[in-house]
Amino acid sequence: MFFLSTGSSIRYVKTGVILSALMIALCFLSLSAESESFRARKATKNEISFRPYPQEGYFQAWNYSFTDDRIFIFATFLVSNLGPGTRNSGVSLVLYDKENGTRFLTQEFSRNELKAEPGASELEIANNSVQKSQEGPEIRMEIGETKLFLSFKTGWDKAVSLSGGKIALPEKDRFVQADIAFSFVPAWGYLISNGQKIPLDGRGGMEHLLTNYEVYKYSRRWELFRTQNLSGDRLYTGGFIGNETFPGQEIRTVSSTDANGRLLFSAKVHKSEILESEKDSFSNYELPTKEILYLDEQGGCTLSIRRKAGIGKINVLSNLSSVLRFFVRLFFAKPYQLYFLAEAELNCDSPSKNFGQLPKENRFAGIFSYYLINP
Repeated sequence: MFFLSTGSSIRYVKTGVILSALMIALCFLSLSAESESFRARKATKNEISFRPYPQEGYFQAWNYSFTDDRIFIFATFLVSNLGPGTRNSGVSLVLYDKENGTRFLTQEFSRNELKAEPGASELEIANNSVQKSQEGPEIRMEIGETKLFLSFKTGWDKAVSLSGGKIALPEKDRFVQADIAFSFVPAWGYLISNGQKIPLDGRGGMEHLLTNYEVYKYSRRWELFRTQNLSGDRLYTGGFIGNETFPGQEIRTVSSTDANGRLLFSAKVHKSEILESEKDSFSNYELPTKEILYLDEQGGCTLSIRRKAGIGKINVLSNLSSVLRFFVRLFFAKPYQLYFLAEAELNCDSPSKNFGQLPKENRFAGIFSYYLINP
């Protein structure tokens, strides 16, 4: 979900554009440190639409995902004010399958190649676009010889606001807002890669981020876990581990919806307990493999998470020239992006009435993403 120049000759990329790309995946979930309670709510189509802000730290990202029994795809559209100029734009594409491993394609553009209107969900970035059809959004990407088309069968009524709207950040008039527009909905299309056209027929989703402040200034690590149970209920959890400038340290939330997008359950993570961990051999980060999240102070409601097989790993610095790597290191010691399959179990013996309605079944499975900034 980061974007950089690609091709046989790497051309100069604005440092600010790279930094904005490095922010794409780092804050899909957030919660104010001062807030002792968390209430998720439905998100509107207008909130997920193009909404530019004048601050230099502004960036907005739409991350579309797809999976079937062969391949995992993460396709991101980004607009930002980081670096020279405003409304810098770009796209990135992460492809993973067991035979070929992970491929990471990126490309960036200027505001002159961006066509988007405030309040609209459609946008164009050169040959890349998000358009609406009768069934739902359609995305097209073209990065070199690789082309992607995906059509999602869904409406915007399934959107849920993970941050509960705009969350105020320590800097005055700065905020972050995060939403999941939809997940685990029918999706179809095709991928043209290495001269082959591959039909796609599976399920997908979209996560949205809007902020006017750079998240690396207050956080070390971000995570996002999107899951589904056998009844079709969805459960989302994630957040960030703060750095020394952020007093809240660990900020995470949990939300659940039914198959029709109705909000069921929401809670703040009061504390977490790592039961098992291991050093990831690819990134050298020490990461939990089994963890319990406590959703109330009494410990009567918990979410247990067990991480399983990896489905994609990206070393951001390996995709940079030596000059660009120097600039990135000014802000990030070891930036990595990791994807895993994972399972979760929600156990609430005596849940607070403020949580809402519990899902029909308490076991979930899905994709866990780590976005690592600094150790």
